[in-house]
Amino acid sequence: MDRLNAQQQQTLSLLVTGKRVEEIAEKIGVHRSTIWRWRQDPEFIAQWNQILTDTREEQTRSLLELQQEAIEALRGSLRSENDMVRLRASLSVLEKVASLTVGSTDSEEVQRDQIQAIKLRRMCEI
Repeated sequence: MDRLNAQQQQTLSLLVTGKRVEEIAEKIGVHRSTIWRWRQDPEFIAQWNQILTDTREEQTRSLLELQQEAIEALRGSLRSENDMVRLRASLSVLEKVASLTVGSTDSEEVQRDQIQAIKLRRMCEI
């Protein structure tokens, strides 16, 4: 956030909390059109994207930490006395297993896929 001024940094911090542009503008003392203009600035966008990336990574870590607990809860549901609970848990397991995908086990193919993905991302950026 080095290239952003204090108001822009504060705006990013407030956007993260879910505040509306109008609320932020009033709080930091600028017109809402100023914030809309900032939101078109590449540096502002980059910083916002970094915040979103960091947030997504934190959410992913949190979900991974809950994964084992969720599996245990599902396992308990499969042993339920209630037929409907068992049925729903069973269907959930079957749906998840059906949606599992496994990548290539050939390292050269993995590398080709990575290069292809990079090229595709670059093409989309243009």
